[in-house]
Amino acid sequence: MNTRANWVDYGKGIGIILMIYGHLLSSAYHGGIKVPEHFFALSDSIIYGFHMPFFFFLSGLFVENSFRKRGAKVYLLDKFSRIAYPYIIWSILQVSVEVIFSDHTQKGATISDLLAVIYRPWGQFWFLYALLLMYVTYAIFNKLGKYATPLMLITAIVLYFYPIPINMMALGSYSIHLIFFTSGIIFRKRFVEAEKLNIPIWVVILLLAALIGSGYFIFENLVEPMRLAGRSHPFYYLYLSILGIIACTALAQYLSKRNVAQFLQTLGAYSLQIYLVHMLAGVGIRMVLLLVFNIQNWIIHILVGVTFALVIPILTQKISDRLGFPYLFELKK
Repeated sequence: MNTRANWVDYGKGIGIILMIYGHLLSSAYHGGIKVPEHFFALSDSIIYGFHMPFFFFLSGLFVENSFRKRGAKVYLLDKFSRIAYPYIIWSILQVSVEVIFSDHTQKGATISDLLAVIYRPWGQFWFLYALLLMYVTYAIFNKLGKYATPLMLITAIVLYFYPIPINMMALGSYSIHLIFFTSGIIFRKRFVEAEKLNIPIWVVILLLAALIGSGYFIFENLVEPMRLAGRSHPFYYLYLSILGIIACTALAQYLSKRNVAQFLQTLGAYSLQIYLVHMLAGVGIRMVLLLVFNIQNWIIHILVGVTFALVIPILTQKISDRLGFPYLFELKK
């Protein structure tokens, strides 16, 4: 595996841990676990200030090369088999489980939610829906030749500040995050060149401190703690997103060059599987801790929940491979 792929997997590993922590912290808080309110508000607000833009940015890095190598038809078929197919499979699985255990879940699901996953993404699956729309958007704009990327960027900027006011088909989230996906396409060469630099650890620490400190300052002094995406503070969200992308990329490249914390690379390689399964695994273990062991401590819930949410999806993939059934996470020929 080349260096570029290494640091991107490291980046995905960092991002997937942040995402799982954010999801399970929120689920625990709203599910009755006594997470300190102020800690939850700040932690949730800061993480949601940049972690999804970072994922969309990473997703945009290799779109251009993938499209050129495969051509439009194969490129789109590949995206549907790798994104649309697992989206449908795992949306049905998760919503079905939440229908059965609706009394123990944060939102509670109904049969109508199960039937609506085709046009109304459930829970965390909005990301896959929006991402697929972005891949299709790139294929459409690519027909414009040399004007494709500039026009796509202009469109992304307009949509960021004036998002489509429709909740269905993840169109609102697609609008807000297209700018980060497009930035990955535009700045790919810059970020690949940056990996040649020997970034010192003090720079990485400074960037991470600036990210956390900025988030703390914004949500303590300028706006009430909230998830900024889709809200009335687009410039704060853009600022935290850019800073988060730079800081997480610097950390990923630093760790990758030194082969430190290689488990992050593994998590990044299985990031799709983790994304699809983590809520079932994380919320499932929370129910076990509560109903079987009567454990109420929120720190134990988060530590055990995040661990299970990271490990169970990887084990699921390996068991699937061992059984010769490769259709849980991808539609293979």
